[in-house]
Amino acid sequence: MVRARREDPYAEPVSRPAATARSPRVGRVPGWLVLVSILILAFNLRPAVNALGAVMPELRADTGLSGGAAGLLLALPTLSFAILGIGAPALAARIGSHRTVLLAVLAMIGGQLVRSLLPGIPMLFIGSVLTLAGIAVGNVLLPGLVRLHFPNSVTAVTAGYTVLLTSGGAIGAAVTLPLERSFGGDWRLGIGLWALLAGLALLPWIATVIAVGRPGNLQQGPRRIPVSQLRRSRVAWAMAGYFGLQSLQAYVMFGWLPEILVDAGMTDQQGAFQVFILAAVGIPIAAIVPWLLGRMPNARVPMTAMALCYLGGYLGLILAPNTTTWLWSILIGLGGGAFPTALTLIALRARTPGGTISLSAFAQSAGYLMASAGPILFGLLHDWTGGWTWPLIMLCALVVVHLFVGLTIARPRYFEDDLPALAPATA
Repeated sequence: MVRARREDPYAEPVSRPAATARSPRVGRVPGWLVLVSILILAFNLRPAVNALGAVMPELRADTGLSGGAAGLLLALPTLSFAILGIGAPALAARIGSHRTVLLAVLAMIGGQLVRSLLPGIPMLFIGSVLTLAGIAVGNVLLPGLVRLHFPNSVTAVTAGYTVLLTSGGAIGAAVTLPLERSFGGDWRLGIGLWALLAGLALLPWIATVIAVGRPGNLQQGPRRIPVSQLRRSRVAWAMAGYFGLQSLQAYVMFGWLPEILVDAGMTDQQGAFQVFILAAVGIPIAAIVPWLLGRMPNARVPMTAMALCYLGGYLGLILAPNTTTWLWSILIGLGGGAFPTALTLIALRARTPGGTISLSAFAQSAGYLMASAGPILFGLLHDWTGGWTWPLIMLCALVVVHLFVGLTIARPRYFEDDLPALAPATA
């Protein structure tokens, strides 16, 4: 006797309008308008973060921030992504994803103006939190919007906005100081200029919201598995660990590398340019890694290679920070291929689109919370030891942990299989 397959309460809806599944135009919204809006927003998701690291030596000299306070400022991105981004789905369910993203863009513009125009350290922190709240919402909602408007081109559009996201970070690190100096300004002008770039995203998102109309006009997204259930999944925790430890490495380097190199004898512009090299290496990596992982039985080889690149770059900074520095920056940038690796594995370690959304929310929230300790500990360890050797040794030890966690999810596994209520039913 054949048992009937039990109904999965989290399964994706089977009925879907043909026009929605086949066309990048959903409802009354032109696909080209949504694509432009998504790409411009993606380009804005990192310059405001990396620009702060570029001006950090000048900022600390001007304000007298301690290493611990500067580390807290540099940890705000990961803290904000972990805490503020988790409320984005609820807000989007109430007012619609497109309107929520529009509010996020306004927050990005307003926050950058606050921290650059209003005096005082409290305003610097308040403006940064407001800016990062907008970025956190964009991080969470962009994948769902891509799936909603481009169901047959998810990989291509995701690769496109990931490359632009990485490019925005590289450009923010590279040109903040040259632009600041060319206009004869200080660090406030350097971080405030990026509000103009965020302003460019405002018009297409206003047009998109007008085209969408009421939130109910568009088909709802895929049903999601409650994020709270993922706490029982070893795969989900491993994904959070891998995502979090790669984020920790990235934000420590984006925030502290310029000061490490300034102390080694470079100018602040030379130090910021090394961050640009590090970030620029990630641009082609972001395009190559998803394609590579989709064609490999497991991810052990690229994961190991990236970890070795991280270790080589950190050891170079310890032993010869002012010699062939470009090589250390390239190696660290290659190690940063762990970021697109983590994003790709999130999609490959869930059985359904709805499961992917839930795994992404869990991995990013828990992972960014974990990563937020990195810049703070790095700064405090520098204050305690008076140098950069022990903070860099700490990063080397964390790379080993990162690799170990990554190898546990290198082979194909699905987080749903850890949850008995969601495991595939037998026929």
